Amino acid sequence: MGVIYFILGIMGAAYVIIGGGVFLVFITSGGFAEAGGAVFVPLIFVVIGIGFLAGIAIHKSVKKRIRTKGKKYVAKVYSYVENTSFTVNNSYTVNTVVHYFDETHTEREAVIPTCFEKGSSKMLPIGMTVDIYCYRDKYDYDPKSVRSEYLPGEEELMDDKPVDPMQLKMVAVSCPNCGSSFQAATGYSSKCPYCGSYINA
Repeated sequence: MGVIYFILGIMGAAYVIIGGGVFLVFITSGGFAEAGGAVFVPLIFVVIGIGFLAGIAIHKSVKKRIRTKGKKYVAKVYSYVENTSFTVNNSYTVNTVVHYFDETHTEREAVIPTCFEKGSSKMLPIGMTVDIYCYRDKYDYDPKSVRSEYLPGEEELMDDKPVDPMQLKMVAVSCPNCGSSFQAATGYSSKCPYCGSYINA
């Protein structure tokens, strides 16, 4: 996700600088009366640029809130799933699936929105241990915490075993991507049947 926000930051800053510069040229050149309402057109680009920068700031504050107020768990990197919300270089990015034990030692699954490019060197190796944070059903991870560490019971976390349907608790969820409602099992990530995005139930 860092590359995407870096690009958005460059675009936002460019819009603000270019739009603000053109507006200042209009004002200082004395052509304000001749230009009329057109003098305010560059301000539209300034507002768009500020919107990009504000979006980045909000995203950073949400991630910081998850890490500071969220509950910390030690998890195992299990696999990757495609993020079908957008493409980078004509291919979908991938989010990281992790398995962890909650307070009651129940195995849980979560999808961390890492948005790695496929084949990127930033992708976390499967089986590595990582610290994750959960706050109000939103997840994040600490990139500096990726390590090769044995966890008690990690065989259970990494085992691709069938789940007994009688042990699942089904709840109604709403997809944050497309707004549709469907049924999902608590403690597991579920794929939206309408748009294909993954949801932590």
